[in-house]
Amino acid sequence: MASHMLSYIQRPHQNGYIFETIPRRLESIASRFPDKEAYVFLSPGKPRVSITGAELLEKSRAIAKGLVRRGIKRGDVVAISQPNNIEGLLCIFGVIASGAKLLNLVFRRPDGSDVKALLEKVGNCSALIIHAGHNNAILNACLQFIDAISDNGKVVSKSFPTIHTLVVSSNCNIDGQKFDTLTELMNEQGSGSSLPSLDPDDTALLIETSGSTGEPKLVVHSHRTVLMCGVHLQDSMGYTSHDVVYSERKMQWIGGFPFQYLLNGVTTVMTDYCFESVKEQCMFAYSAMQQEKCNIACLLPITLFGLVDIALEDKSILILDNIHTGGAPVAKTCLAVIGILTKKVTVCYGSSEAGFLTSITVSNISEYVDYSSGFTHQGVEVKVIGTNGNIVERGEDGEIYVRTPAMYRGYFNDFENTKKHLNESGWFKTDDVGHITPDGQLVTHGRVSELIICGVLKVSPSNLENLVRTHPDVLDVVVIPIRDPIKFQVPCACIIFKPNAKTETDDVRKFCESSQSDIAVNQYSKFVLQYIPEYYVRFVDFPRMYTGKINKFELAQEAAKRLNIDESKFV
Repeated sequence: MASHMLSYIQRPHQNGYIFETIPRRLESIASRFPDKEAYVFLSPGKPRVSITGAELLEKSRAIAKGLVRRGIKRGDVVAISQPNNIEGLLCIFGVIASGAKLLNLVFRRPDGSDVKALLEKVGNCSALIIHAGHNNAILNACLQFIDAISDNGKVVSKSFPTIHTLVVSSNCNIDGQKFDTLTELMNEQGSGSSLPSLDPDDTALLIETSGSTGEPKLVVHSHRTVLMCGVHLQDSMGYTSHDVVYSERKMQWIGGFPFQYLLNGVTTVMTDYCFESVKEQCMFAYSAMQQEKCNIACLLPITLFGLVDIALEDKSILILDNIHTGGAPVAKTCLAVIGILTKKVTVCYGSSEAGFLTSITVSNISEYVDYSSGFTHQGVEVKVIGTNGNIVERGEDGEIYVRTPAMYRGYFNDFENTKKHLNESGWFKTDDVGHITPDGQLVTHGRVSELIICGVLKVSPSNLENLVRTHPDVLDVVVIPIRDPIKFQVPCACIIFKPNAKTETDDVRKFCESSQSDIAVNQYSKFVLQYIPEYYVRFVDFPRMYTGKINKFELAQEAAKRLNIDESKFV
């Protein structure tokens, strides 16, 4: 077999590595752009707020010094639960500057049992910095495992003896209890507040994976690997210090971390508002991009769908230089925004573990291969492995493995999962399915664990989603498995229709039935699609995780409930 036909692609590293700490990088950017807005935060019905580079450096250092005064040492774990606002941004840089490992917490259950389980996995958390939440919901959840709080913010927890500090973003009162606030932490004067000297290989972040298909894991990233993730993001976006970026990603996760600012001092516009529908979210994004004169946007594929109709209705159409998207396989239909809202779209592929791996920038939709995520970034290697453990030929589907200078250091306190996914040669087993085209593009179809076992066949949800999306009234679709007594699983299409669409789910079924004979997965796959979805369910929006990704477990539960299918009888 000729070596050039194997499913292996790579690009040499051209610009050198960044071997630097995040606080030192923040200092460098702030010195270059002291008065320039680093971040702008917008929310419906609230005043516009922003922070400059000099303010970001000064205030995050104040938080770091406050943590050091409270006994935080280099290598400790400090957990934060903050929204996309200035306080959240300051906490990210403040915790890292204190020398601590930053852990992001997401409170999903009122009793805090999910966070408690995560803290048990971590084992040595020293401090919590939280936003109190709506009606103090997050604070109340914390109090489920904190037994006593003194006036100076010191806490006692029998469940977690290492936790000694609790800081709340703003003043709040529960039964007369006084809580240490972020403002007090920043403004407190005292000795012993010099910041530690850090090494680029020190751990900076513990990032929880989305858990969309299983139990979330904690990804370990150093200062060096975080900044290399930023280099690869710049590879894909090509941004400069003159750009203004609108991002709907969460800062505490790999997709929304402040890479753009750390690399080039880019101004980023964000919101911390939780919208009730995709339409409302899209309308806000469109207005915000106009108001702030953004020329680049980082958006999820579903937002691209929703923005097309809004842009077409607007007489003064906003034309962006680029839209950066990813987080799920991107179908050609997502790129309908080209020429309407943006000059081009960049599709990116990556993960919390490995950062931003490949990308392709598209200005002509006819040239885009469905679900392509393009070519490797500098220093990145990709190979596709078949079921026999060998590299397959180009055009053949298999599991995607990657190797990159931005690679994570393993899963925190989880040797078994680390060994399962990261081998001795540095290759990361992604669990994603795809192939490499003859010209070297990586095409991703979904995840190994998401294949629907339908009778004797394994059906790819992305192939069915691509079919349903071709219906002109479908805004977005997710195909999930529903348990079946004969076939084990059958596909169910969960559909969001475009605003004002009169179409019913049965119309989509008939559309799929009439289109079935024309379907092929793609020109490279050996698998011929033999199924259309068995069920069709209408949704206004999909349940989502904190990262913005769709929570497919909850979606499947809700779909089964609406279909009156009791999945418990299959257990």
